[in-house]
Amino acid sequence: MEENKKPKAAAAAEKPAEKKASKAALQAALAQLEEQETGKKKNTVIFRILAFVCWILAAAAMYLPYIGLNLPFGAVRILFLDSSNWLPVIIDIIVAGVLCVVGARLWVHANHIHPTKSHNKVVQFIWNQLGVIMAGIIFAPLAIILIANRKDLPQKTKAIVAAVLALVFVGASAGSADYHPVTQDEVDSVVQQLTDEAEGYGFTDGDGVRWTKYGNCYHIFSDCQSIKNSNPDNCTDGTIEQAVEANRARLCSFCIKRYAEAKENGEEPAKIELSEAVDDIVDDLNVLPTEVPDDGVGD
Repeated sequence: MEENKKPKAAAAAEKPAEKKASKAALQAALAQLEEQETGKKKNTVIFRILAFVCWILAAAAMYLPYIGLNLPFGAVRILFLDSSNWLPVIIDIIVAGVLCVVGARLWVHANHIHPTKSHNKVVQFIWNQLGVIMAGIIFAPLAIILIANRKDLPQKTKAIVAAVLALVFVGASAGSADYHPVTQDEVDSVVQQLTDEAEGYGFTDGDGVRWTKYGNCYHIFSDCQSIKNSNPDNCTDGTIEQAVEANRARLCSFCIKRYAEAKENGEEPAKIELSEAVDDIVDDLNVLPTEVPDDGVGD
């Protein structure tokens, strides 16, 4: 078993030191591994729809037409109606800012499960920082109206509204930014790294893998959630090479996830112990006779 692992270990040693994966990339990798094993794709579309709902509501809070007035703007409606009554305007701005942040966090959450697959840097930036972009789109028109087009407003009103607008915009932008964006390439790299590490986790001649009669992958943990209730008669223990020969060439995604979580928590889950019969076979393969023993009896 040790000899079978040497080529992989040697190859790993020749590779340059891998950059440590971000927590966001690790979370996305674990989410996608769970999807792969269960066959159920996590529904991130709902999070993206809710994000746009929040942004639309934020825009409505800022620019919804005021009933009874033929004006194109709503959050600044009070400036047209009574320029000295600035408190409702402040409330609208704050509500819009909160909605912008909520929408952005929903979008980021979806991205950290299914990131963009595009390799274009511009597309990646827009996709990952859409929350900040939407905040700019929502707040910029009010700033232009307030500063450029409403020179007749009282100076006090303009100063107060402008100050609040600036503070809320900065806060909304900071709360909307994705500080740990990930791409699908990064997630794929983390999945591969976890797979390689998990397959080599603590293997000795006495450790093995398990596969079931009707499964399509092998497992490195005896208490893996997908096989712990399986009928023992339908389970087979052996080496990775034997699992591959039995057409179980893929490591269980739950086991990879379990390995990664155990590694993060400093735990060591139960391993699969090979039976004595299999252990003897492995020993026989690793020890090749160099000469025929002399039993003292002539030809």
